This record gives sequence, structure tokens and C-alpha cells, in this order.
Amino acid sequence: MPTEEDVEFLISGDALRGRLFRPDDAPEPPPVVILQGGLGGPAESNWGMAGAFADAGLAVLSYDHRGTGYSDGQPRQQFDPWQQCRDLRDVITHLTLREDVDASRLGLWGVSIGGANSMFVAATDRRVRALVSIIPPVSGWSARALQPPETLAELEALIPLDRQAQLRGEPAATIRLHGKPEPGRPVMFSDHEGLEFVEKMIHGLPSFRNEITISTLDRLFEMEVRAYAERITAPLLMVLASEDTVAPVEEARRCSSGSPSRRSWSSTPASTTRSSPSTSRRSSRARPAGSARSCDRAGRAGARPAGGDLAAGDGDVPARLPADGR
Repeated sequence: MPTEEDVEFLISGDALRGRLFRPDDAPEPPPVVILQGGLGGPAESNWGMAGAFADAGLAVLSYDHRGTGYSDGQPRQQFDPWQQCRDLRDVITHLTLREDVDASRLGLWGVSIGGANSMFVAATDRRVRALVSIIPPVSGWSARALQPPETLAELEALIPLDRQAQLRGEPAATIRLHGKPEPGRPVMFSDHEGLEFVEKMIHGLPSFRNEITISTLDRLFEMEVRAYAERITAPLLMVLASEDTVAPVEEARRCSSGSPSRRSWSSTPASTTRSSPSTSRRSSRARPAGSARSCDRAGRAGARPAGGDLAAGDGDVPARLPADGR
């Protein structure tokens, strides 16, 4: 079992909280990987994977974003990708000050919006030495088209009304993240497969809340990783789902092709990858392409971690991190 440590990073006045896992028998400070999940997925949904990384000699960090889970910040349940990326760069700086991990060999591993965040940070921060991005939505604008027109119209109509309300001093309004469509109760994701996944894997976690602020939509629609793809120089592995219903797969492939880094991408097998709480993603045959040795190393550091392969609403915050990860 890896050594576990509850950690706290003070960033711009808010404490971001998570858990750091380190291999027990590492002869020297190990490389470190930061895990980021999908929209609404709390950090503790990633903690169960830490053992696999630690067994391969990697330290693993997963923390809650500002305003979510066990971290501080207002408004609660607001997911702002640009802010999350700025915070992630500050978290990297905190890791460079630790002596028990080797932050000169740091990788990012993200699913869904966590994969998009990881790509953006890798494009802007050369301290990232390897990158795994799984089913990332690389264009917030294009992702809008994946909502049924009537649902998109309903959601977009709420954004300016919420802006006015917050300007009047009212709290940020929220909508359900997952659920069945109901008149007068907007929901972000309502597909059957996504609901089945989150009910089994996410809803039981103490830090999960099935809601997002309406202003989260505005911020998600702003996110454009495509514009930064050419800046990614770290080895990159993208894992895509060829029948993705949330993140257009062809755009992700083009985004990968625009990166000058040595890279590979693959489509997941037909059994459907269920790593993100906000996705309904099916795929056809696995289809690797363009792999290179350094990119394969990055892939093994993510999908099958290998330590030596990393090259250099109501305003309540849960009271504490649970001792057992639940």
C-alpha cells in the first residue's frame, strides 16, 4: 500500500485540498503524476487508482478544484476550466518545494475536462514532462452542438439571467449535473449510460454534489484547447472514443495532429471507457496511430503507469477529508 498524506495548498486565499500517495519503498523521491477527473467528479473518485501508479514507482496527487469537494472557494460547485488551469500551475509550484517527490519528472493525467485542462497546462508550462489526455473536449464551443437544440436553448437562456441575479447580490444559481429531464428542472447530462455510471461510481462519495452553477456553462463554452495544441512539446498520449457523445472525437484527433510533440492516440475498445462522471462514450475497435517511443512512455505512465518512464449553491464545504478515502 502506498503512503497517504492529506495535503492542502493555499492559492489566492483559498485552500485546495487533496491526497498525495507515495510508493513505500522508493529509493529516491519518485516522479509525480497529477490526476484530474471529469466535470463534477471529486478528487476522491481518483484515489482508488493511486495504488496502481504507486506500484509502478510513481507518486500520485489528486485534489479538489476551487469551490468544489473538500476545497475552499465560492461560489460552490462552479467549474471554471481557465481558473482550474491557473490553480494547477500553482499546485505544480507547491510540489517543486517538496523534498519527497521529484517534480522535475512531473506528468499530468486527465479524463474529460481534466484531460482538456491537462493539455492546456502542458501547452503553457514546460515543467510538465509527460501528458495523458483521455476523451478530452478540446472545444467548448463545438461541444455545445452535442446538446439537443431545445436543451441548449434552455441552458443558454439561463446564463444572462444568472449574471443579472448575481449582480443584484443573489447567490449563484445551480442546475443538476446528471438526471432525467423534467419540465422546469434543467439538467446538464441526461443520457442513460452516463446516469448509470455516476450512480454506481460517483454519487455515493461524500464530496460529490449533483449540481453545477449556471455560470459554469458560460465558462465551459469558453474553453478552447485547440488554439494551444501547437504549443504542446511534452510527450502526449490521447485516448479517444470513436462514438463519443460529449467530446467530438475528430476535433480531438486534429488537435493532437496540431501538436509538435511526439504523440500517439488510440480509440478505446467497444466495452466503453467509463472514467468520467459526465460522459456517455462508446467506441469501436482500438486504433493506435503515430506512436513514438517517448509518447509510448507517456502512455504507460498514464494508462499503465511505469515509474521510470516519466522523463523529467449552499456554501458548505465538507468538514474534513475522510480517513479511508470514502
